[in-house]
Amino acid sequence: MPESARSLLERLIRFDSVNPSLDPNGGGESAIGAYIVEFCRDRDIDCRLQDVAGERRNVLASIPGSSDETLLFVAHLDTVPASDWSRNPFEPVGDGDKLYGRGACDTKASLAVMLTALASIKRERPRATIVVAGSVDEEYRKIGARALGRIQPRFCGAVVGEPTELEMVVAHKGSVRWQIETTGRAAHTSMPENGENAIDAMADVVLALKRLNDDLRQRPTPLTGPPSLTVSLIEGGSDVCTVPARCAIWVDRRLVPGESSSVALQEVNAVLDQVNAAHPSIRARSVLPPREDFPVSGALSSRLATVTQHACERFAGTGEPRGVPYGTDASELCAAGIPCVIVGPGSIEQAHTAEEFVEVAQLDKAFEIYRSIMLSY
Repeated sequence: MPESARSLLERLIRFDSVNPSLDPNGGGESAIGAYIVEFCRDRDIDCRLQDVAGERRNVLASIPGSSDETLLFVAHLDTVPASDWSRNPFEPVGDGDKLYGRGACDTKASLAVMLTALASIKRERPRATIVVAGSVDEEYRKIGARALGRIQPRFCGAVVGEPTELEMVVAHKGSVRWQIETTGRAAHTSMPENGENAIDAMADVVLALKRLNDDLRQRPTPLTGPPSLTVSLIEGGSDVCTVPARCAIWVDRRLVPGESSSVALQEVNAVLDQVNAAHPSIRARSVLPPREDFPVSGALSSRLATVTQHACERFAGTGEPRGVPYGTDASELCAAGIPCVIVGPGSIEQAHTAEEFVEVAQLDKAFEIYRSIMLSY
């Protein structure tokens, strides 16, 4: 490599770019974005900021091509919180072939390699204009990717950097998350017959949703596996001596390609109708609007997938099209009509952990893969 992706990655890890929507004390993306602008300008690479929300801005670096097509490479700037680390999560530590630190694989490694690959092609005049973007807010609402999807003319394709161990991912699940509420009537627990217990009703809801999830798991889907539904949070009651008048749960419904959030909501609302029929004095309802990430598919037959597959095969011995259960910025980009492939160094098993690392050897292979795509597309 003409420039070390590792040294750039170490610098990026040192920025606390924890998503402030997940931790109000998180550093956010402003400082790391400003550094990338400086990095690019020092190398005479055009770089600009895209306003997204207040101080949160995407950073976009570009090298012009000879055609009217523009290919996007994107990795997110933000990370999840790091409060559970036993050492400083923002001080990179090398141990053999591993480099530790928050964001090491998710996804500062992809971003560092994309930027060094972009710098390496500055004088090579690719066919497509190449844009490398650092996006904000991937770990929460993906508002940065949504803003990238609105850019016109539309990108002809997008390579999304995520820790895939250099495998080419062409499909992943989406999700829809919302709250379900049961409401009853409060009473003193010495006379429970005077009240309507919202927690009792919610227990019926949870068991019915478990049966729905059992049914969902019997719907096999190529690449991504079956859909699922998880009850992930619950709250209810006011004190130990009062029949609870309200109970609420959060559900996480994972969508597979071809599914829509509206159908998923209809299935759950049918369950709630059954609970309401069994408890006429209790009201069970979905609290909307939901939070939605779209499932990703459709790029397998694209030129981008072909070019990426060849690059992965040549430099990493990978390239078999795969699907994954987690979400990425491709959710918003694919919904905007942009074909997406997901590929990057590191393993998803290390993402979000208190021992997050990336194998340094994968940085070199990722560099060759990204550079090859930039020049071959």
